[in-house]
Amino acid sequence: MSVTLTAMRYFVEVARRESFTEAAARLYTAQSNLSKTVSGLERSLGVELFCRDGRYVRLTDAGKLLYNEWSQALEQIDSAILQARKLEQTRNNTVTIGVLEGMSIASGAPEMLKELQAGSPGLLVRLERGDLRHIWLEFEAGRYDLIVTSELRQSPHAVPPSCVRHVADTCCGVVAINAENPMARHSALTLSMLRDESFVSLSRTYSPEGYALIRQACRQAGFEPRVTLEASTFETLMLYVETGAGVAVLSGNNRLISDSNIRLIPLEDFLFDTAVYWRSDPSSPVVRAIKSIM
Repeated sequence: MSVTLTAMRYFVEVARRESFTEAAARLYTAQSNLSKTVSGLERSLGVELFCRDGRYVRLTDAGKLLYNEWSQALEQIDSAILQARKLEQTRNNTVTIGVLEGMSIASGAPEMLKELQAGSPGLLVRLERGDLRHIWLEFEAGRYDLIVTSELRQSPHAVPPSCVRHVADTCCGVVAINAENPMARHSALTLSMLRDESFVSLSRTYSPEGYALIRQACRQAGFEPRVTLEASTFETLMLYVETGAGVAVLSGNNRLISDSNIRLIPLEDFLFDTAVYWRSDPSSPVVRAIKSIM
């Protein structure tokens, strides 16, 4: 019998939320994948961990025992990994930054990086792009010291314990639309003007809060959005727009300006924040570097 750390984390999160739906959103994974993993864990252990009652679940006695033991064990493992990475980062004087895929960082990032390195001589800054799920999991695991992401003003990510959220910039939303769509002739749009359009969206797994908020905003504008396709990555979403499968609501801070097949039209209904997150640990190289420029 073997139990993976992923299976342990999935079980603990479901137990904590008492809901597969809420746990899947928190873990940035599909609910079907989460259910399959937990069911496989139960078969492997030979015990039933949850009493399933519709949308919500309750721990069995065996589940309660494992939850108490595994939640503490995972906290200790995560703490040890984080401390080990901090020692390595301090020794090498490195800062690793995760940047959300599709975002443009040309407006201020080069200057910020120069200031970081000028304020902390010898500091090595590593940059990596990733999807929303990836950068948050890597940040929470301690591999990223800082992440830069885009968030709907109405639906910011919950700030993790002992972390700092800083809004670096704010921009309006845009509608990404195929250049041949008749709506592409407009200089600005509102959601109500899109009631007859098909929508393509990042999936509920990728951004559950953003997906729900856009649907809610459309309803407030007087219509139910017809979401025909969901994409698991930003590049796939843009492929759908480029082929005319539908329109997409995006942050104005993106890297699509040069794409002749897609028009970006300002959307008056939404604001997006460029949000930067980092841990507030004063011994961290990234905190020392940030303090030197802020």
